[in-house]
Amino acid sequence: MKMENELYTVTRQSQWPTGASVVEVSIGGLDYTNPDALASKYDGEFEEFEDPREAVRIAIEIADKWKADNPKEKIGVAVGDTGGYTCPFEPTNRKELIKWAESEYESLSKCDRCGKIIKGPGYYLSECDGTFCSGQCAENAYYDLLAEPEE
Repeated sequence: MKMENELYTVTRQSQWPTGASVVEVSIGGLDYTNPDALASKYDGEFEEFEDPREAVRIAIEIADKWKADNPKEKIGVAVGDTGGYTCPFEPTNRKELIKWAESEYESLSKCDRCGKIIKGPGYYLSECDGTFCSGQCAENAYYDLLAEPEE
């Protein structure tokens, strides 16, 4: 599992240097998108997602809408990590994108009580030996522990 979960940002790109039209899912949030992003036109662009599955779903929807508006243009969908630099992402097929999103989701840290994706470092509670998505989940886990019958 990852120590601290990433954000995923969806943008439409005119990739440098080719000018290829690609909907990109960037790992790392807004600061880690490629600089050739086009102005926001469709719902979901420039949004940061905690769930990579949601980011990929939105990216595919945007690609479909962009293609409908520009039927003669080839529209790709890609995922990548710029590391804060510029690097074009290689488009792939939708099946591979969905497979990547599922695998990425499985690798994310999730709350030991409710199963939600943990934002940031989370809340660690040594008494329960767990990490939680919120102070409320940590507190509830502690109360659950206190309520358990002793053996």
